[in-house]
Amino acid sequence: MTNFIKHNTKTVIMNGATNRILLIFIFAAILSYVYFVNITVRTLTILEKTKKQMQSLSIEVSEMESQRLSIENNINEGKALQMGFIEVNNPIFITRKTAALSFKTE
Repeated sequence: MTNFIKHNTKTVIMNGATNRILLIFIFAAILSYVYFVNITVRTLTILEKTKKQMQSLSIEVSEMESQRLSIENNINEGKALQMGFIEVNNPIFITRKTAALSFKTE
């Protein structure tokens, strides 16, 4: 049994083509490992940057919403009149029941 193992080991070691194929396979495995690790690191980096951007955008949206609400709460009738809006005494609404539609700007 020992002779059989020694003989097969010598055959594998002495065969140059087998050695070259094994070296090429090992080199390809190392290259693919490095490639996939590089892709993973890049993806994680982009993911972290995206998370930070999403957080900052969320904060900006919250600030804009609070500004809009504060502006909306500050509008009153006096301010609207000051800005040029007028009070409508007899509003005209367009409905489906009437055939003649009109828009008065008086």
